[in-house]
Amino acid sequence: MPTYIVLGRLTADSKKDPANSIKARDQLFGEFQKKGMKITAYATLGPYDIVNVIEAPTEEMMLKFLVTAGRQGFVDTVTMRAFGTPESDKIRTG
Repeated sequence: MPTYIVLGRLTADSKKDPANSIKARDQLFGEFQKKGMKITAYATLGPYDIVNVIEAPTEEMMLKFLVTAGRQGFVDTVTMRAFGTPESDKIRTG
């Protein structure tokens, strides 16, 4: 499955209402995990508040996840496609 790194910054709404933002996150994660997504979430210090490592069965599902997360209004994200070492080596050596 393709892997993605999602960096997130909490919005003002999330900081004002942390309980509701946590509930929304848990619902979002649960919904997409049922569809086969693997999500590992971290709270972080530094320029980003969260880092998620996500494996998604399809790019379309990943995009749907990001759009749905954005609509909640609790986090702004930057997403990168990640390639593990074996996958990266195969691409680099042809």
